[in-house]
Amino acid sequence: MLNKNTLSITKRPLYYWIIRHCRGLQLLLLATILISVFFRVVPLELQKRIVNEAISKRDEYLLLWYCGFYISAVLLAGLTKYLINMLQVIIGQKILIRLRSELYMHVLRLPLQRYRGLRPGSAISAMTGELNAIGAFLGQALAVPLTSILTYVVVLSYMFSLSPMLTVITIAVYPFELVVIPLLQNKFNSWNQKRIATVREMSDTVNEAINGIVEIQSYNRYQFEKSRLGLLINKLYNIVITLNIYKFGIKFTGNFFQATGPFLLFLVGGHLAIQGQFSLGALVAFLSAHEKLYDPWQELRLFYQEYQNARVVYQQITRLFDHQEQLLPPAARPANTQPAYLELSHLYYTLPGHITLLRDICLTIHRGQHIALVGSSGCGKSTLALLLARLYQSKDGTIHLEGQDMTCCTKDFISSQITVIPQHPFIFSGTIRDNILYGLHDSVTCATPSAEIQSRLLHIIAHIGLEKDLVWLGMSSVPPPHKAQKLKNHILKMRQILHQDLKGAFGEVVEFYDRDKFLYYATLRDNLIFGESPSGKYAPEKLPTNADFIQLLQYENLYNDLLSLGLSLARIILEILQQTSTDESFFSECPMKEQELQTYEDITDHLDSGVSLTAQEKNQLMILALRYIPAKHGLILLQPGFEQKILSARKYFLTEILKVFDCTSHHDTHNNPEKPGNGTLDNSTNDFNTYCYSGYLYNRNIRTNILLGSVKKTFEDILLIKDLAWDTFKRNGLMEEIIDLGLDFTVGSQGSHLSGGQKQKVAIARALLTDSPIFIMDEATASLDNISQAMIQDFISASLREKTIISIIHRLDLARFYDSIVVMDNGAIVEQGTYDELMQRQDVFYRLYHNQNP
Repeated sequence: MLNKNTLSITKRPLYYWIIRHCRGLQLLLLATILISVFFRVVPLELQKRIVNEAISKRDEYLLLWYCGFYISAVLLAGLTKYLINMLQVIIGQKILIRLRSELYMHVLRLPLQRYRGLRPGSAISAMTGELNAIGAFLGQALAVPLTSILTYVVVLSYMFSLSPMLTVITIAVYPFELVVIPLLQNKFNSWNQKRIATVREMSDTVNEAINGIVEIQSYNRYQFEKSRLGLLINKLYNIVITLNIYKFGIKFTGNFFQATGPFLLFLVGGHLAIQGQFSLGALVAFLSAHEKLYDPWQELRLFYQEYQNARVVYQQITRLFDHQEQLLPPAARPANTQPAYLELSHLYYTLPGHITLLRDICLTIHRGQHIALVGSSGCGKSTLALLLARLYQSKDGTIHLEGQDMTCCTKDFISSQITVIPQHPFIFSGTIRDNILYGLHDSVTCATPSAEIQSRLLHIIAHIGLEKDLVWLGMSSVPPPHKAQKLKNHILKMRQILHQDLKGAFGEVVEFYDRDKFLYYATLRDNLIFGESPSGKYAPEKLPTNADFIQLLQYENLYNDLLSLGLSLARIILEILQQTSTDESFFSECPMKEQELQTYEDITDHLDSGVSLTAQEKNQLMILALRYIPAKHGLILLQPGFEQKILSARKYFLTEILKVFDCTSHHDTHNNPEKPGNGTLDNSTNDFNTYCYSGYLYNRNIRTNILLGSVKKTFEDILLIKDLAWDTFKRNGLMEEIIDLGLDFTVGSQGSHLSGGQKQKVAIARALLTDSPIFIMDEATASLDNISQAMIQDFISASLREKTIISIIHRLDLARFYDSIVVMDNGAIVEQGTYDELMQRQDVFYRLYHNQNP
């Protein structure tokens, strides 16, 4: 018989986790329960003695003693109950951590085929909300039944000592309750299973809608998706109503039987007391004991309901993930980085329903051989690639890796030998660096890679075309102050290089900051303040209440001008939104933020209805005006003379309010190298940096600091800057610093901040850094342009000559770079040979090639 220790996690009963974990805390809980039972029963005897001894004998001294003991027992009973509750929570959460961690590891180890039928919404719901529902039960699984049973037995014994007959009458109703409640509970369990299934279906539907939001919005299928979820919402409503009918039916039944006990006690016990056969004190004690007796009985009944609920949820979770894991390593073993070979013999792969995707595949791949897999869509190339990596498993045929049957190889051995690069790689949350280092097993514990890994990393990204992307991403980042301090001199040096060597070329694509000119590609806030405050005191949202800014507005009477501009912008933007559909990209190019729409709608409504604006509403209009970029937004034309008023206000702000001296433009600094503008303040507060040639702007990205100006934002402008900046940094040995910043770029959820091509480059770098003997590339460069594909192919052919490469290629003109070409059709290998051999045959590959390259 299978030992419990070897049971699959999905085969373990719920109490497996309770009995085998937190045994020390469980023993402490047991001891506390025993103490609490004593203090829960003592007050019953004290009630009897207070009535029969202290009160009947009129002994106040004895009354005080008994009352003191009574309140002490009640207090200690409450404290032990508090301790029991806390221990239950701690035990439950500790067991839940273990359960969730082991279950998550089991889910990660499931074969890839299982994930094809596993809906993400159901898995997420099971791992989060459903497991949380079990956590409360795990802590009380032993404590509640043990406490309740002990308390019930002790109280029942005490009642029996007072009156055996009344005790028998009192418990006579319990058998009926034991019959009725389980029947109702079974109905409840059945509907609870339906509730869980429906909630999972809702999670899947919402998850699917979020992932397919582009198609939903493109095809205007809002109502259809709403109706899909609406059906499930109504279904859940009906289930919950039915569920609560049984839930409250159980509660009603329990309360009814609870009320039957006192009825019988008053009827029979009252009769005995009137006849003098039962003392008044004993009757009071018996009535109190009955209440104490019903408390553990009710706790047992509620525990039974919670157990049934937890059991149903647990079974639903384990059924969802009930699949055998892939072979796991007994221990880590060193990776073999020497070239490896693969041998496939009569390999078949069939889906459920007898759908055959691969048939009789026989293939030998020698060490260091570069193989191209080609064929029309659906021919089985990707399925074969996944079988080679043992991400899929076949029941028919064999695959030998280094002479070993792969069905007998541990997962760690296969992973050390083979790395797969998919066409649509997954990018994890974090930085680009995190994603590239992900394939290294020590990347979790080693935040800073070794010099050898860093050198290999830089070599790889330079040869796969990721270097330019990282330079641009690095230039777009705002480094934190501690990192900016280290980079400051390098960035200022880059600024000097660009302004001295590339001033003419950049003049067409960059509007440089100049104290004496109006900036059309900068915000009105930047035009007025012409600098940055590290503390953020001059941010647009803070300016309307800033004393310095208010003084500036008063000097040039700009308050009404900016207020009028802000109102005009609000009206125009709201009008655009009413006439056209917009998305996130609209608001990225708009001075108004999406979450502010309602605020500005309220402001315009107030004005249209003749209501005066509040100070806060005026401030909101001022903020909108300060975000306005004339050349970028182009929504309205500035009034004549407005630009000159801005320049005059800027000069007053810098010289009269902040007392900034000697802040020359970059042109003047080039002409007068002896007098560089530093933009410092005479009060040395260091809380303001002007847009001056020698000053670093801590609140701006690297690109703005290097250019000391604004990019004019056309596609051609950006390409020109990327190329010029890259060439300049490389010539002056500053590439590593800017690339390091690019590696720290945050990629967003699932790499949402990266393009498709950048994701593929990151995935290729991640794989190559592992230095595996075998690389399987499943159209790994499909999202890249022809130049980038050619660059990566050259790198593979030249630098990975000793590695075994199996590449599914979509561009057949690249097939000439491979040692052998395997042509597939309808799940079978139909041709194999070198590029020249297959072209001379003029068969399947020849036709595929000329269909793609007429």
